[in-house]
Amino acid sequence: MSIAAINDFFKSLDTNETLAKEFEALPTDADYKQSVIDLAKKYNFEFTLDELQTVINAAKHIKETEGSESK
Repeated sequence: MSIAAINDFFKSLDTNETLAKEFEALPTDADYKQSVIDLAKKYNFEFTLDELQTVINAAKHIKETEGSESK
């Protein structure tokens, strides 16, 4: 799994102004996740839709868990 590539891609949004601008310009439509993957690939970050979805699901779970622990 390419979690490292996903992590590196999102870290690069903080340091690569051109990448960040392209990311912000992505249309938030039904193909958004695929657009993220295509943009990442353009900058040599390789990961699949399934890998991205796994990271998204893990992040959601962490957020939900943290929310329930603070109650």
